[in-house]
Formats: sequence, C-alpha cells, structure tokens
Amino acid sequence: MRLLTILSLVLLSVHSYSQEVVTGPVLIRDGITYDQKTNEPVTGIVEEYYENGQLRTRRNYKNGKKEGLDESYFENGQSWFKGNYKDGEMDGFWENYYNENGQLEKRGNYKNGKKVGIWEYFDEEGNLTETKEYKDGKLIE
Repeated sequence: MRLLTILSLVLLSVHSYSQEVVTGPVLIRDGITYDQKTNEPVTGIVEEYYENGQLRTRRNYKNGKKEGLDESYFENGQSWFKGNYKDGEMDGFWENYYNENGQLEKRGNYKNGKKVGIWEYFDEEGNLTETKEYKDGKLIE
C-alpha cells in the first residue's frame, strides 16, 4: 500500500510538470493556432472531444505550430490516425485505421509534409493489398 501511495505521488508530480493541456476553443490565423482564452500561440497539447465525451483529437503544438505526436479517434473510440509533425509539417511515421473494426488501413513516412519511402496499404481484414514507393511526395512507378 505504501509503495502504491509513493508511486501515485510520483506520477502526480510528473504530470504537474508536463505540458499544458488546452481543451477550450482554439483559433487558427495564418497557419498559427491560438488559445482563444489567452490569444497566445499554443505551446502544449490541444484536446478536442465528441459530444459523447469521447476523445476526438490530441495534438502537440510549439509556438502555435503542430510539433510531435498527433492522434485522432473515431466517435466509437477506435483510432483514426497517428502521426508526427515537425514545425507544422507531417514528418515521420504515420498510420491510418478503418472506422468499423480498427484495422490498419495504411502506414508510411512523411518528410516535410510529403510522402516518402515505402507505404503499405491494407484491406479491412488487415491483409496487405499493395505497396507503393514515394519520393518527395510523388509516386515512383
């Protein structure tokens, strides 16, 4: 019991030093996301929720631009997509999922907002259906 109490206190202290979470409305002007309460560019996490209370999106921002992990969910709670941003551009690994069953739909990498490398596409049963290669956002035939 004592170990559980100590662990809980450690987790609470770590959480209190984490990034600010903005759940209120935001405003996008000239590609920069602002917290409507403070009118300052967002640095931290912005969360949006469906009317049923289910998390819709969780996005990380730095100085009003998307930076880091970006996650979206369908209203039924299934993951819609997960990916990374760097300085406001898609950059790094991305995955998209089907709504009904949560199966992986596609996955691949972005660099500076453009598809790069091998992308894999799957059917709703999770079977790999095609593989495509991209360079600077253009499909390589």
